[in-house]
Amino acid sequence: MASLSLILLCGGHGDAGAEAVVRTLSAFVAASVNGLLRDAILAGPAQDELALIAEHAGCAVAEAEEEAAALRRAIDLARGADLFILRAGYVPEIASPEAIGNLATSARSARRGWLLRAPGSAVARVFPRLAPALGFIAPREPCADVQAPSFGNLRKATRARAALHFPLRRVL
Repeated sequence: MASLSLILLCGGHGDAGAEAVVRTLSAFVAASVNGLLRDAILAGPAQDELALIAEHAGCAVAEAEEEAAALRRAIDLARGADLFILRAGYVPEIASPEAIGNLATSARSARRGWLLRAPGSAVARVFPRLAPALGFIAPREPCADVQAPSFGNLRKATRARAALHFPLRRVL
């Protein structure tokens, strides 16, 4: 089974703060219990709420005002062989540890990443490539080499494709 580090991007993009972080983290309890998640890192601007959530959930925190800097720190802190980078406030529609593990294993064997989208509108459900990219699963090595990590840069570095069979949904 894959060994994933969950990096939760907290801040910006209209997330709902602490509640979004907690709801997203709670969706991964089964994956953690089943040994799929090796660790979890909360990445975002310094906030008392974020530090408190991390302390109670047993997560690391990568704080920086700029998202790229927070993501860079989180990737450096990650201990898993693969990364699951996700915006707070979204969870996989299929949140079973097996489905997440299979996607991570296929990313590693294909040596590429998977871009995860949230088709929230009717148009995006018909044309999923129009949905915003809010998650990413990829092997850690190529991500660690990206100097200014962002979804776009990570997608290029890992030759990521959209995982249309693995949509995300908003939890708030």
